[in-house]
Amino acid sequence: MRPRQLFAGLVLSALILPASVSAISAAERPGHGMWRSIAVQGLGLIKARPDTAIIRAGITAQAKSAKAALTEHNKVMAGLLSALENFGLAERDIQTRQINLHPVYPNRNQRNENPALPIPVAFRASGNVRIRLGDLDRVGDLLDRMTAAGITNLSGLQFTIAKPDPLRDQARKLAIKDARRRAQLYATEAGVELGPVMRIREGGAHAAPVREMRTMSMAAAAPVAPGENEIRVSVSVVFAIK
Repeated sequence: MRPRQLFAGLVLSALILPASVSAISAAERPGHGMWRSIAVQGLGLIKARPDTAIIRAGITAQAKSAKAALTEHNKVMAGLLSALENFGLAERDIQTRQINLHPVYPNRNQRNENPALPIPVAFRASGNVRIRLGDLDRVGDLLDRMTAAGITNLSGLQFTIAKPDPLRDQARKLAIKDARRRAQLYATEAGVELGPVMRIREGGAHAAPVREMRTMSMAAAAPVAPGENEIRVSVSVVFAIK
């Protein structure tokens, strides 16, 4: 071989060799498209009876003046808080929310001669209270007490679990078992041997949409049925193929 041809061959080998090494190392890197693996999702589901009720209620008072509306609202709210205290609720379980004051304008038929500047005919004061009750057997009694104290609307009744973390951990264990079961099924059907776990990613740990009752009729508020809540955890797991 002539010297010029030998030099050209060495240069060509030097250009090809790094590309070949790069392809081999890429195939050995986890997560690369050529890596032999099985990716599945697992679901863990736990059902449990709720142990806490969250009640959202409101008070609305209307009067001809803003001061009178606020005075009436505060009077009813004070009576409600006293009734809740007598019921046995702790201060940490009662939270009053914002108080709103709005003018009430006449309708079109009742407006004065200058419809561009209507004069309020009354003022409406409204406020909300959030209550947490740990004894579900007393929910009906509590609603009756609130009604007697002057609650004008019940905007929400939710049933929750006070300490869901242990249940979420149980759901996580079930999700991993479900992912392994699915991966093993695929490996068996494909005629390969399932290897170790390469990656685990939690997709979400949450409770199923809480049953909520809105704008309940106060006359029919007492009968309640908490039922069961669901806690779901999903995971994405990648298993190697031996």
